[in-house]
Amino acid sequence: MSKIDLKESKKSNAEAICFFNNKGGVGKTTLVANLAAELALNHNYKVLVIDADPQCNLTQYVLPDEQFLEIYGSTDPQTIYSVIHPLSTGKGYKTELPILKSKNFGFDVIIGDPRLALKEDLLAQDWRDAKAGGIRGLRTTLVFHNVIEQTKHYDYIFFDMGPSLGAINRAILLAVDYFLVPMSIDIFSSWALKNIGEAVKVWEKDLEFGMRNSEDPSELPLVNNKRLRFLGYVTQQHKERREKEGTRIVEAYNHISKQLPEVVKKNLSYFYSKGLNPHIGEIKHLASLAPKSQTLHQPMINVSALGSYTLMRKQAREIYSSLALRFLENLVVSKAD
Repeated sequence: MSKIDLKESKKSNAEAICFFNNKGGVGKTTLVANLAAELALNHNYKVLVIDADPQCNLTQYVLPDEQFLEIYGSTDPQTIYSVIHPLSTGKGYKTELPILKSKNFGFDVIIGDPRLALKEDLLAQDWRDAKAGGIRGLRTTLVFHNVIEQTKHYDYIFFDMGPSLGAINRAILLAVDYFLVPMSIDIFSSWALKNIGEAVKVWEKDLEFGMRNSEDPSELPLVNNKRLRFLGYVTQQHKERREKEGTRIVEAYNHISKQLPEVVKKNLSYFYSKGLNPHIGEIKHLASLAPKSQTLHQPMINVSALGSYTLMRKQAREIYSSLALRFLENLVVSKAD
């Protein structure tokens, strides 16, 4: 499928995608930042990335050290926390979002905040009210939907999330259009797929019940006619090791890798059409390129270091160019369903 076909298939409103796995250490933040950079820098899409992980790894990655220190050295930095905090004080949704530009990565960003974890209890408590149809609970639960509504002028909105199935991530998953799963080739990533599938089905039913029985549906920012869709998964290549018979993936991991498509189909087929090829691609182990990219606060496709980094940068460009095209193709297939 050509870039022209993909461009023509793009709808006018932003499409919101969260990158989520109920397991940490799967290269999620690196994937979010570099795929968003590829789409912004080489495909001219307008991309907003929202750091909704209280660890703030993405924020540290995409902001220069000077800007990072200036922002977090201030008394009240404007972050993702600033978006949710007004709800806990009864002020309603925030109407001016704290959006910054990441010049090196080419996309806009709402930066993260460790204080976001403090809002887990607020969202958890109001979820109980939301399931019963309470307006306050529903409005709190739909806070990220409101953010998406305010940022429709973007082509894509990416959410970077922590690995939990807690209240913050539930609110994100119930607001976005799609979820994409970064995966490492291990048994726990496979287990995580089952957790995601089961949890989202229950949450969607609970939200639907709450909205159907809400006290005043006109007060809600969402018409309950959407369903979360699975966009695909990206695997992280296991670090290879040298053996007499050549380079290969350790046998145990090779076995898991072969089983993965069936595991995905079994646990997530409810969320995607039959015509979708869910495996978007594989990210090769690029040695020291990722940490170098993080140190320089540059996407891997543009790391300025020379020497051995020249070849790795070329490989990164090939990888992320392929991932971006497959990502866009899966969006086309999903929208056609």
